[in-house]
Amino acid sequence: MNKTLLVALSLGVAMAVAQPVFAETAAPGSKIVVPMEALPRYGSLVSAWYKKPVYDTNEKKVGVITDMLFSGGEINAVMLDVGGFLGIGAKHVAIPAESITITEKNNKSWLTINTTKDVVKKATGYKYDAKEHAWKQM
Repeated sequence: MNKTLLVALSLGVAMAVAQPVFAETAAPGSKIVVPMEALPRYGSLVSAWYKKPVYDTNEKKVGVITDMLFSGGEINAVMLDVGGFLGIGAKHVAIPAESITITEKNNKSWLTINTTKDVVKKATGYKYDAKEHAWKQM
């Protein structure tokens, strides 16, 4: 009898404490995202580019990738940190993402751009505005 009473009391407490679960509904006209079962085919990982140096065709360092700008699900521009020393006096320059390629030689790979450091240093500089979460022309 005590077991039956204990089970009934436990069940009653569990039902009183339990919160009802409601199905989440999407806003009208919105699309529900379903996780992928398999990875799509891709060319390169963002993590393989971020904070990596970029070299010219003569293997001289041009700058370091500090950010990537996305639009419509694609990377449109790469922010390249050029000039300066230990981050002081550096300038951020926007480079078209398709201009950067992966070069391979002797079982090593690195990022390459078909320009020189001098050309990139003369380009328009940008500064990140933390309040607006956007890059602004200097």
